[in-house]
Amino acid sequence: MRYTDSGSLFTVGVSRREVEAFKSQYPCSGLPNRAISFQFEKRNGDIVDIWPDSSGFDGSGLLALSQDAQAWGMKRITAR
Repeated sequence: MRYTDSGSLFTVGVSRREVEAFKSQYPCSGLPNRAISFQFEKRNGDIVDIWPDSSGFDGSGLLALSQDAQAWGMKRITAR
């Protein structure tokens, strides 16, 4: 995963390989075989945006991946 600080927001990019590894645990997730980025508020960790557009992705798989990305990103913030 890749962390990018944007002031009051942070972005966690999940590479294509990481998405594929995640999908091996959630084979029916419907997630694409491509990188996905999640943007969160630093203040409270709320999700702000997802790239690419998440329409058509399975809700539970996308939610689980976003929660993994959020937790990973929040650890980066507290480690600074």
